[in-house]
Amino acid sequence: MEKISLTAAANTGHFAALPAQVGTLFFAAGTVLPPTSHAQDEISFIHSGVLRAVSGGQAATLHGGDVSFIPAGELHQAEVLEDVTLSYVLLERTPDSSAS
Repeated sequence: MEKISLTAAANTGHFAALPAQVGTLFFAAGTVLPPTSHAQDEISFIHSGVLRAVSGGQAATLHGGDVSFIPAGELHQAEVLEDVTLSYVLLERTPDSSAS
């Protein structure tokens, strides 16, 4: 394991020593998040609320306390069933991140 010192770059949600973006989001009940994908792996931490998500063709109901992982490039969408607050981490893929 390598210890990395992280310094946030002036409230941008980006870190100087780690290729990642972080943030916190709130979605009101009834919000529909349309199908999307992105180039980063995504880890989401559901703080409160309930949402129905579909990712990679698989559906799941997520509640406060749940954690989800969406691989880079995977199509995903969601419907917010109860007000949701979540935090996310988008991890940039580096050239050697797919090496085993």
